[in-house]
Amino acid sequence: MKKVLVALLLLGLAMSFGFSAVKPYNGEKVNLYLATFPPLDVAYNQTLVDFYKKYPNIKVEVRALGYGDHHNMLVTALAAGKGLPDIAVVEIGYVAQLGAGGGFENLMDEPYNAGQFKKDFTPYKWAQGSLGPKNLFAMPVDIAPGCVWYRKDVFDKRKVDINKIVDIEDLFKAGKTLTFDADGDGKVDHWLLGGANYIFNMIFFSSPQRFFDKNGKPALTAPRIKLAVSWAKKFRDAGYDAKIGDWSNEWYAALKEGTISYTPSGAWLGGHLKNWIAPDAKGKYRVAELPKLSKKDKKPMKMSQGGSFLAIPKKIPDVNKAAGWEVIKFLCTDVNAQLVAYDKADAFPAYMPAWKDKIFEEGIDYIGGQKARLLWRQIAMEIPEVYVNEKDSIANSILSQALSEVLEGKKDVDTALADAQKELESKMD
Repeated sequence: MKKVLVALLLLGLAMSFGFSAVKPYNGEKVNLYLATFPPLDVAYNQTLVDFYKKYPNIKVEVRALGYGDHHNMLVTALAAGKGLPDIAVVEIGYVAQLGAGGGFENLMDEPYNAGQFKKDFTPYKWAQGSLGPKNLFAMPVDIAPGCVWYRKDVFDKRKVDINKIVDIEDLFKAGKTLTFDADGDGKVDHWLLGGANYIFNMIFFSSPQRFFDKNGKPALTAPRIKLAVSWAKKFRDAGYDAKIGDWSNEWYAALKEGTISYTPSGAWLGGHLKNWIAPDAKGKYRVAELPKLSKKDKKPMKMSQGGSFLAIPKKIPDVNKAAGWEVIKFLCTDVNAQLVAYDKADAFPAYMPAWKDKIFEEGIDYIGGQKARLLWRQIAMEIPEVYVNEKDSIANSILSQALSEVLEGKKDVDTALADAQKELESKMD
């Protein structure tokens, strides 16, 4: 009886201190299922060939679903506790929702000890996969530094110098020149932006505070959010956006034809432009930093526009967890694996030692030989650090609706944000 009590006591202590019962991988034969979305599946299948040379007894089946279907599958599987992958790719848009539910292993615990790698990742990306400093539920694998993709041919034709767009006021002034009627039929057919939401995104996502304050309280009426919505409305009222949504046929056509000339996005957009959206626009695009929010600011705004993580569900066999961690370590901390993913899927390396590769010093043909990777590397180091909140996805939906109401003229800024604040507060219980 005493032995049982001692065992239970030790188990309770282990649970209370967060110790894991998982033992390190010890050469067992294990078949794993890694769930992801395209084109990461192509990159991972290629680079895992090298992994198998070191771990011949681990085999990984990489299954890919479309971006939305993949994450919906994870939501369902985590809720049900079955049908789970052994390794889950989680994109930043879902990391808070999926991670905060507690369904993933804490990779800071034994036998993972992910903390040993923290210094090799950008602070903001590490924080995004964390629930505080002692709980890393998702290991960073790729990042998406935010920048501006602009049409140099249009800028040159309209005699606009990107270097003179220093702050948001300068961008607004440039909008007048870059929004125009090219064919002379009396109708505007070229715009500065695809959507005014880009202005909101730049201001909002470059802030260290998002939907909640430092105490976890809803903060949708915060000055920064009000400023972001107000500026977006100003660009909309001036007619500087084409009112088209991302990932629509209209958006693809506008990027291809150059009827929108200024697109704040992630470093990954270049791969889409080059490969299928606008391959014939080679040499016409360039990248630049975001503008400053105001002239008094010392530096331009910095934001993240995507990026992925790898996570291990709790409700899978322990041996799969241990083997899965070896796969995650390889994909996240092997320089060649990171570079293959960058080459095949435009997945900018999250692992900073990979940035020392000579490719980062090379020009990119599609954007006229510009050495954009150096800029992206610099931006990544300056993106503000923000920890996720389990209600982020709910807050994002509510705030997006408020922004739409303002842009469509249904509500003024103060009313829309006050209503959004009340709605979010009602969902905090």
